[in-house]
Amino acid sequence: MNRKIIHTADIHLDSPLQKLSQYEGAPAEQIRRASRGAFTNLIDFAIREAVDLVVVAGDLYDGDWPDQNTGLFFVREASRLIQAGIPMVVIRGNHDAANLITRSLPLPKNPDGTDVMLSEKQVDCRIFESIGVAVHGKSFLNRVEKENLALQYPPALGGLFNVGLLHTSLGGFEGHDPYAPCTPRELADKHYDYWALGHIHQRGRHEIEGAAPVVYSGNLQGRHVRECGAKGCCLLTLGDNGQCDLTFHELDVVRWEKFVIDGGRLTHQEEVLDLYQDWVAEELTKVDGRLLVTRVEVAGKTSLDTVMRREQLGLLDSLRSISVSHGAGQVWMENLKVRTTQEDGAVSLSEQDGPLMSLREVVAELSESGLLASLVEDEVKNLKKKLPHEIFESTSERSLADTQLLSELLQSAYAEIKAQLNHAD
Repeated sequence: MNRKIIHTADIHLDSPLQKLSQYEGAPAEQIRRASRGAFTNLIDFAIREAVDLVVVAGDLYDGDWPDQNTGLFFVREASRLIQAGIPMVVIRGNHDAANLITRSLPLPKNPDGTDVMLSEKQVDCRIFESIGVAVHGKSFLNRVEKENLALQYPPALGGLFNVGLLHTSLGGFEGHDPYAPCTPRELADKHYDYWALGHIHQRGRHEIEGAAPVVYSGNLQGRHVRECGAKGCCLLTLGDNGQCDLTFHELDVVRWEKFVIDGGRLTHQEEVLDLYQDWVAEELTKVDGRLLVTRVEVAGKTSLDTVMRREQLGLLDSLRSISVSHGAGQVWMENLKVRTTQEDGAVSLSEQDGPLMSLREVVAELSESGLLASLVEDEVKNLKKKLPHEIFESTSERSLADTQLLSELLQSAYAEIKAQLNHAD
């Protein structure tokens, strides 16, 4: 008899997506409700597939809610699942731990009467004898969890398929805080049959060779352009011989995608429009009726650098027009980023003397002296004292120390200033 388990994580119900208000004409409400739509798709999928169990590896919520509606939505959808006879096991992640309301919200009980949420006081366990599965997990007590929680997990229980449910950064990932750090070797030493991980929003496998799968399902719904591509859940099918087959199923309702154009291949800026139109047509064949949210990025060394920056707003309007006219209401363009630089040796007359020459010399000195990273770090520290900490949640400390990235941003800023000055002339 085959048994089916859904592994999902990082649902972030009602994530605020505050930056959407900056864009006129954005389908803000449709995007803002996408996390709910994806979770409803998850419950529908679980019931349709008649799965035996659903496990959620943390960050069900997205921090404190403005009201109870977010929690009530989860209760309603979870109740549909449980009424269909399907149990659910959830651990709190760092965003859930930050939510004070969730601790007082009554949750439905599983069909066998057990709690849906696992304890934060110790590693908890749910045993489902009818399907021969044991789920081990521990919720985050605090938002910042620096301890290696994996060391607290008990050895596997004999005669059962053991699932480890853990919200962790493993050894660290770019753009994610290092919470509950551990190694794949430490997970393998527990001799579980499957590790269902959360916290990292990119789907992937990280087990050591010969060990049980160590899997990030990724987040259920992309929330911004840094979370591109298909999002959904992992479905485990357990055979009688102990074999575990793993498949991915798309459940998102809004698809974010980035189109990167090599500026060095362009001879005229109008080519960007043609390339984007062709790309949109191709992407629409892949998204199966979902809303497609796009960003265009033009990068690389090009003779069109100054022109691209001077005409950026007009180019953005043209690209958005293509999104509307060729997207049939299914495409919204979020932004255009021009990250080009001048071709080597291309210095205009205005840069050979005067203020631009002085600015160019400062940029060159900062790029070559090694002082750029420390200057940026000092400025960011000052900003952190003045601005809400939520603004810096997605800012990786590693990116602030990436000298190549900082140098590229500095060169981009210089090109932008030059373009604006030339346009003013």
